[in-house]
This record gives sequence, C-alpha cells and structure tokens, in this order.
Amino acid sequence: MHPHLITAGCIAVLALLLTVLSLRITVLRLRYRISFGDGGHQDLLRALRAHGNTLEQTTLYGLLSIAYAELPSADGKYLFACSASFVLARGVHAMAMFTRDLPLRQAAHAVSVLAQLGLAMGIGEVLWRTT
Repeated sequence: MHPHLITAGCIAVLALLLTVLSLRITVLRLRYRISFGDGGHQDLLRALRAHGNTLEQTTLYGLLSIAYAELPSADGKYLFACSASFVLARGVHAMAMFTRDLPLRQAAHAVSVLAQLGLAMGIGEVLWRTT
C-alpha cells in the first residue's frame, strides 16, 4: 500500500477517535451545565484528559507519518506497522483512562511512544541512506 494512503487512513481514524472523545466531553458538559473546567466532576476531568492526551500524541505522530510518507523510499509496510500500533494504542489508552486501568494505560502509552520513536528512527534511516 502506498505510504500516502496509509498516512491518510491513519489520520482519518485518529480524527474519528478525537471526535468521539470530544463528543464525550460535550455530553458531560451539558449534563453538568459546565462551560469551563471540570467543575470538580471526576468523569469530566478524565474525559478532558483522555481527549487532551490523545490530541497531544496524535499531533506528533501525524507530523511524523506525513514526513515519513513524503520520503522517496518510504516503506509502506513499516509505516503501516507503526501506524496500526499507534492507532490501536491510542484507542486502548483512551479506554483505560475511562476504566481507570493504570497498567493498561501505561502499556498503551509505551506502545504509542515506541511507534513515534520507530517512525522518527525510520525517517533518520531513510535520510542516512540517501546522503
């Protein structure tokens, strides 16, 4: 599969995840009639952090995947492996935030970081080979 298609698909799935997480915040804000902050509601605080953390990690990964896909000798299989791992990890991480499963959340975060590092090293490797 072409790297640009993998990147586009990955970003689309992550956008859907972020939209779902954002809608969860909206529902809780309407329920508690809170327009700013968490109002001391732990479920709203978790929803805010799940969305914020996903957005923080997704932004970096999205930029890395776009940069990797733009390289002339980008390996689609490598990009797919990194992207699939990242998307799965972000979904698991969000779920673990809501279920308060710290070990699962930590494992998902570790996989997210490894996917980011893997992609960054992949960019470095391709650049190294072409110089």
